[in-house]
Amino acid sequence: VASVKERLCTGCGICVETCPYNAKEINREKMVAEVNEVLCQGCGACSAACPSGASRHLGFQKQEILAMLEETI
Repeated sequence: VASVKERLCTGCGICVETCPYNAKEINREKMVAEVNEVLCQGCGACSAACPSGASRHLGFQKQEILAMLEETI
């Protein structure tokens, strides 16, 4: 599932708009994105769309994802 690093999140809402499962929303008090883990299907759309790198997937680091992509090319 997705996660959000609050210290990096700017609250722009791009990940919220991108999520096809409506699993993300902006916490209006903190002005950061939050994940509803029950709704999240782990598709990665939010992580790909996040301009600040705050949206991430649990269990994967950026280097691991890039290595997987390089293997498919």
